[in-house]
Amino acid sequence: MRAIRFNFAFIFLFFIANASSAQSTIAGADASFSYIASTLQLFRNTGRLVNNPGIDGADLEAFIELLDYYYDQFSNEFNHDSPMCQFYMNPENGRMTIEDKAELSFSFLRDLDDRVELYLSVDEEFQNQVVDEFGSFLLDNINEEKLVSSNSLQLPSSTFDEAAIISFIDSVCIQEI
Repeated sequence: MRAIRFNFAFIFLFFIANASSAQSTIAGADASFSYIASTLQLFRNTGRLVNNPGIDGADLEAFIELLDYYYDQFSNEFNHDSPMCQFYMNPENGRMTIEDKAELSFSFLRDLDDRVELYLSVDEEFQNQVVDEFGSFLLDNINEEKLVSSNSLQLPSSTFDEAAIISFIDSVCIQEI
């Protein structure tokens, strides 16, 4: 009987640990996206790599191209040119209530589980690509920078209520990096 309780407790703790790990992994994808978006935005505004993670002048163009590519990979369903934003910004839909227009626009995205899976795989590819092209030292520096990086854009990686949907769509469809 004790062995059964022990096994049950072990299995329970295993599932809790795995659920926590999945949450921290999507948090890592959110942090990568925020880092990429804020770095690109600052670069475009200032013309320099603010909070440089260790890129020298010769690698700057390749690094910015890498960030651009992964920004597109993360945001291809909700960037300014996406069907979601095109529907939301279409003047012909101006007669709809903002709530209805936002809800219909948001429905252009994949299901939540599919979005999370996509963001996790893009984040993994991003980190692997950084290591392959620039080394693990740069990835370590980026991971440190992600802790303090902030941006108003976020991944739609959780369930949103009506107000959050409207806020999200406004932020991604009206603001462009």
